[in-house]
Amino acid sequence: MSNMSEQCSNDALEYFAKEVGLRRPILRVNALMVVMGILMGLMVGIGAYGHRYRHIPLIRFLYLAATTLFLPIVSYIVSSSGLDIGQSIIMLYKGVIMKGDCRAAGHVLLVLVWAALVLIIGINSNSLVAADAREGRSIPPNMTLLIQAVWTSYLGIYICIVNGISPLGILVILGPLGVIFAKLVLKCYAWYIARQSLAFGRSPRLIVGYMEKLQDGSHHAELASEHMPPPLIVNGEHTMKVQEKSCGYELNWMLNGVRSDMYSKDLVTFDKVWQLNGTLLGSKSLQLKELCFSFALFKLLRCRIARYNIIEVGFSKGRNFLGQILLEDSAGERVPAMIAHELSFLYDYYYSSLPISYSKSWLPNVSGFISVLNICYCIFIISMMIYIVIMAPLSRESNKGQISCYVYCKDISYDIEGRLVSFGIIYFDIIPACILAVLVMLTEARDIAFYTRSNWVKVGLVCQYVKHGSWPSSATMKRYVNSVLRSKGKLTRNWEDKMGQSSILVLHPGKNSMALLRHLIPLSGQNKKTPSAVKSAIVGALRKSYERGQINGDVFSFQRMLHLQDDNKIIWTFGERGTTEIMLVCHIATTLLGARSPLHKQPPFDSDNMSVANHLSGYCAYMAAHYPELLPEDDEWCKSLYKAVEKDAERVLVGNDFRDSAASELEYRRRLIELLSAEGNHEVLKDGARLAERLIGLTEEVEEMAWKALAVFWSEMVLYVAPSDNIDGHMKALARGGELITLLWALVTHLGVVGRSDDTTTDGANVHV
Repeated sequence: MSNMSEQCSNDALEYFAKEVGLRRPILRVNALMVVMGILMGLMVGIGAYGHRYRHIPLIRFLYLAATTLFLPIVSYIVSSSGLDIGQSIIMLYKGVIMKGDCRAAGHVLLVLVWAALVLIIGINSNSLVAADAREGRSIPPNMTLLIQAVWTSYLGIYICIVNGISPLGILVILGPLGVIFAKLVLKCYAWYIARQSLAFGRSPRLIVGYMEKLQDGSHHAELASEHMPPPLIVNGEHTMKVQEKSCGYELNWMLNGVRSDMYSKDLVTFDKVWQLNGTLLGSKSLQLKELCFSFALFKLLRCRIARYNIIEVGFSKGRNFLGQILLEDSAGERVPAMIAHELSFLYDYYYSSLPISYSKSWLPNVSGFISVLNICYCIFIISMMIYIVIMAPLSRESNKGQISCYVYCKDISYDIEGRLVSFGIIYFDIIPACILAVLVMLTEARDIAFYTRSNWVKVGLVCQYVKHGSWPSSATMKRYVNSVLRSKGKLTRNWEDKMGQSSILVLHPGKNSMALLRHLIPLSGQNKKTPSAVKSAIVGALRKSYERGQINGDVFSFQRMLHLQDDNKIIWTFGERGTTEIMLVCHIATTLLGARSPLHKQPPFDSDNMSVANHLSGYCAYMAAHYPELLPEDDEWCKSLYKAVEKDAERVLVGNDFRDSAASELEYRRRLIELLSAEGNHEVLKDGARLAERLIGLTEEVEEMAWKALAVFWSEMVLYVAPSDNIDGHMKALARGGELITLLWALVTHLGVVGRSDDTTTDGANVHV
């Protein structure tokens, strides 16, 4: 041993390590593996749980980087991780011949497992959309994923051959490769079948042809009463034979507009669902029936997205029934919930690959089975990593490195025992692999939850009840069905019931850590849960228009004046101002009316009208600031107007710092109004201050009167701006998690309002939609 220390010294080992040159490459490999693991975590989090933030520029850049850089990063990592190590390395150091036998099979094995897990996350996060050509939203299978899968498989097979991997190692590598190809083949097959299906890819053409037949006077008896549910298609159209027409497809059993139930037993329409015995569906019978109505409306809205006009789609067939629910919805919760479910179906279809799995009845079962196998594999990987870290015996020369070389030193007279030189730390292989395995398990668990608990499953089960009244006969199956129908499906809910909030007048600016974050990541205002009072006020305003008969295909009114409805007292007339100017004027007035001095930030009372006015005022300001394309006027003009008013307001407020004054509430507001209405300020600021002064005059009698007037005004305002032909803008809003304005757009569309026609009289009284 003394000879060994003399000839195979630490200096010799350091020389060997330097000449081999593996330290820097392994360091780069480790850094890239950590970075890629973080990017994959972002992909899973953004894709599954934070889709609203995917459209923030920085987040979108990270998401694109993770999907685009996969192949070059994996190629570099594998090529630099010692894949070709296995031959002896011989070199001369100070007359001593050194021979190194290096092994990296374990490291390369874990790298390939890491690459396979990354690829599985990419496949799970990739969206496939089978849409009609007129929708223009189809997303076919990504061939890049196939290339990545082939490349990863080649590397796995190569390492098995070169390094003589054990059967367990082969299982570790080939297991995820089998999952990868099974997922790719199944997704491609599902997309192709869904693309050809009448219930999925070709649905808009079929629905338009079907609705045209309903409009030919075929169901006078059924449609004679507003209370009669419309025969809108819910499920089963893919089983029917059709013939192609100029407007789309026509069901063969629709002969001269008369239905023959003898030939339509597999087709489930909403009138059949509505007549279903409530005892079969349990306590949530009404909600489940309305969920099916939402699904039927989702199919109609797809026709609108496919650029069919309102007459072709035949929205009027569902209008009367929706109007009846609107009249009954005194709390203002039922109708928004139905439209929210509809938009959730729409989001699933356009921004997720899961719905296409329902193009065949057996596909969800097979997909779920593959997901279960993948979860089992990930559990096996994590268990193996834990064994390596904790349970394996740790000796002095245990495999703690990613690449291990046994170096032998010899001279002319004798041989010397080999010494171990390690490169890298094995935990840089183990920890990323475990993290990715957990992320894969999360994505697979979410897919399984979608296949078993989503609203798509609930609609399918209800339709099965319609087709087979006694189904399911098995007590076990019936318990499962009832548990699914009762579940809330929080994991599969995509609609965010929130509304953004912005303000031109920042009266009490706060200093917190979010300020810096908002400079780095331009978040679109502050999001708040939509209060029930806001929904009730909007539905109430729409209901009053419906009761007055002002919604008759394409018309409901919006007053270009602010008034008290009880005595019709006019508070303010806006004249010829544009919609965005009116919104900003009233937003400033609403903010000033609710302004509180720093010593009295809490209002003396809180009412539903105050909540409605403040929330809708902040939401309209948020729309003008961040998403003006969803408003009636030119978006660039709207945004520039908002910025100009906001900049002028900031100048006025910062230049006159009176926020620490101990003045009373009334004095505080009047001081603000005096500052904002001064000459030289923006006209919108001055008008907003004058309107606030008029409203404060009302508060000297009863403050609630002013808030009631504003609540009614803002409810009518958001209904006025809701109709739009900007379908792409609303689809982008849906991709962000949804906007209140998108929900109202869908609602008024189903009521027959798709555009806006201004009829301004000389006194500036009315604007009609």
